[in-house]
Amino acid sequence: MTYLMVVRVPADANPTREEGDPSAWVEATSHGQRLFGDRLRPPQDATCVRVRGGKTLVTHGPFVEIAEQIAGFDILTVDDADTAVQVALTHPVATFGALELRELHPFELPDGSLDDVPYIGEPVTYVLLMGSEPGASEPDPADEGLPAAWIEQAGDAERGGARLRPADEAITVRIRDGKPLVTHGPFAELAEQVAGYDLLDVPDLDAAIALAAAHPAARLGVVEIRPRWPIWEQ
Repeated sequence: MTYLMVVRVPADANPTREEGDPSAWVEATSHGQRLFGDRLRPPQDATCVRVRGGKTLVTHGPFVEIAEQIAGFDILTVDDADTAVQVALTHPVATFGALELRELHPFELPDGSLDDVPYIGEPVTYVLLMGSEPGASEPDPADEGLPAAWIEQAGDAERGGARLRPADEAITVRIRDGKPLVTHGPFAELAEQVAGYDLLDVPDLDAAIALAAAHPAARLGVVEIRPRWPIWEQ
């Protein structure tokens, strides 16, 4: 099983450097459980792309304003959901934020196999978060199924990605007062939820916006572009 683990941190969280340092967790999970991950630039550095009526609409900031914004992500491969929960419980953010586990939901290819390429490898410069939004237009038949034309257009710039199982199947993990709190469902009941992701290697934000606008998700909802922010960079 493969999960996208969304790392959520409250805006008012103030952990010490030692409390928030994931280095030991990364080392412990890098041998067979964690495929890839990193923190992301702050929510105010996000760029959202929507396509409505054939026009590209670009706004700055996250696609939904909430208390616990997305601060990073990790792609986990584990035997089962219980193992994913145990891995999340050892993450340092569990004590002051939340880890939202979302199982990948690969598309079925024409030959019957599954498109299951969550991570191809470095380099990665941007993360696209595909967001569902209320009131979005009904899907065009061309937007249903695997976005094969977009993947072909992106070429080597796409470094992996997947749609996710519905948000109501999420598992959210926290630790409070030393006790693990595991709830079924997303971290918050919202109309807007992350529905998928893609990893990109492009030279600048303009290139990321162009690819985001070409993605079917920009017509069906919103694509949030978040620059990667490697942990060792301050």
